[in-house]
Amino acid sequence: MSALLPSDVHPHHYWHYLKKTYGLGDFFYFDVWPVGPPVLIICAPDIADQVTVKQSLNKHPIVKTYLTQHLGDENMASANGPVWKKARTMYNPAFASQHLMTVISKIVDDVLVFHDVLSELAESRKVFEMEATAMKLSFDVIGRLVLGLGLNSQRSSDELVDAFRTQLHYLSSADTFTSPFPSWNPLRQLMIARNSRVIDRCLGRIIDSRFNELDTAGEKHDAKGKCILDKALHTRQADAKGQRICIDQAFRKSTIHQYVHFPTSKRPTNESRIRTFVFAGHDTISTTISMIFYFLSHNPVIREKACTELTSILGPGKGVAVERIQTSPHVLSKMIYNHAVIKEALRLFPPANTVRIGSPSVNITDSSGRQWPTHDWMVWPDSYVLGRDERYFPRADQFIPERYLPDSPFPPVPTGAWRAFERGPRDCIGSEFGMLEIKVVMALTLRDFKFKPAYEEGAPKVDGEKCYQMLFGSAKPKSGVPGRIQRVGNDAIENRID
Repeated sequence: MSALLPSDVHPHHYWHYLKKTYGLGDFFYFDVWPVGPPVLIICAPDIADQVTVKQSLNKHPIVKTYLTQHLGDENMASANGPVWKKARTMYNPAFASQHLMTVISKIVDDVLVFHDVLSELAESRKVFEMEATAMKLSFDVIGRLVLGLGLNSQRSSDELVDAFRTQLHYLSSADTFTSPFPSWNPLRQLMIARNSRVIDRCLGRIIDSRFNELDTAGEKHDAKGKCILDKALHTRQADAKGQRICIDQAFRKSTIHQYVHFPTSKRPTNESRIRTFVFAGHDTISTTISMIFYFLSHNPVIREKACTELTSILGPGKGVAVERIQTSPHVLSKMIYNHAVIKEALRLFPPANTVRIGSPSVNITDSSGRQWPTHDWMVWPDSYVLGRDERYFPRADQFIPERYLPDSPFPPVPTGAWRAFERGPRDCIGSEFGMLEIKVVMALTLRDFKFKPAYEEGAPKVDGEKCYQMLFGSAKPKSGVPGRIQRVGNDAIENRID
C-alpha cells in the first residue's frame, strides 16, 4: 500500500485505499504494529455517532503525543474528562454567535488586506502558494479573537507567525505510519524546542502588552465581550480578590501553557492552552479557503452561481458588500449557495479527524445488531472515507454543492455523514467562527479573482487529484496549492493567466 501511494499522503488516504481495494464494509480493524497502534476505522455515520455522540470516547493518547510537539503536553485538544469540560464551558461564550457578530468588522478589515495582497499577486503574475497566503490572513483574524490585537502578518514578517509555521516542518507526519525513524532525529527535537521557546516569548510579550493596555485604561478585566486572552486576565483578577494584580513569570507561563487557572495544589495535568486556539484557529480556515479557490478553478459554472448569489445579496462590487456586511453582519447567513460550496470543499478535503481510545465498556453495533469491541483499539471515525462514500454522497468524487440544498438532485445527506467539524460534545468549538470568516473572504474576493493551479506536469495524484492531503500539523494540501491569480470584473487589471 505504501508503495502505491505517495510517501507524504495523510494516513486517511490509506484507509480510503483499503476500503476501495478490498470492498470493506462499515468498519474494519487494521493492525499496523510495530509502527503504530492497532486501528478500528469507522466508515458509517451511525456507527461513528456511537463513539462520538451517544458515547463520547476519550481522545487517544497518540493525540497528545502528536500535539505535544507543537502545543506542549498541556493542551485542550487532547485533554479528557473534567479538565476538558471545564475549559470547554469557560470558552464557549467567546465563540457564541452574539459575540462573533461583534468582531465581523475587524475580520472585514483583515480580508480587505487579503484582497490587496491578491491584487498584487495578480499584477505580478507570479506562482504563489494559496494556502500560505491564506494562512497569514487567518493568523491576523485569529489574533484578534484570541489575543485581542492585529498581528499584521500579511504585510510584515511576524516572529510568532513564522515560528508557528516553521514548527510544522518538524512535526511528525504521515511517514510515522510507515517508519518511526523520523521522530527519533535529535536535530528535529532540538528545532521543536527552539521554536517552542520563540512562541512562548512572543506570546509572553503579547500578554504583557494586553495587560498594560487594560491596566492603563483603568478597565476592570471583565471577560464578557472580550478576547480569549482577556478571560485569563479576568481569572487572574478574580483570584486576587480585589487586590491590585501584576503579571509575573508564573502567571505568564500559566496563561500560555495552562490557560485555565487552578490553585497549584489542584492543577490538573492536561489543561487548555492559548497555543491551541492560535494553532487550530488559523489552520482549518487557511486550508479551506485555499481549497475553495482550487475546486472553483475546476468548476467555473459553480463559481458563477456563487458569484451571482453574492451580487443578489450584497449588491455590486466590493465597496457595497463591505458596507452591508459591517452594518448588518447577519446578512452572511443568506449566503445559502456559498455555504454549500464551503461544505462541499470540507467534505472532499476535511482538515482534521477525531481519534479516540477504545473502552472495555463500549462496543460498536453493526447493522445486524452484532456487537464488536473497541477496547485496546485506536478508534478512528474517518471523515475523509465517509465523505467519499457513494452511499451517502452520490458522485462522491465530484464537487457538487447542490447536494446540500433543499432542491438537491440527490437524496438528503444522512445524519452524521458530513462531519468535517466532527460531532457530539467534542465538536469543534470554533466551527461557526470559521464559517463566518470563510464567508467574508468569499464575499469580498470571489467575484474579483480567478485562481489557476500550477502543479507540475507528471506530479503524483491521489484519488484523481494532484492536490492531495498531507499530514502537516493537520491535513494540508500538497505543496500549499501553487498557482496564479487573475483579476476579473469591471476594474480588472489586464493580466490574463497564460
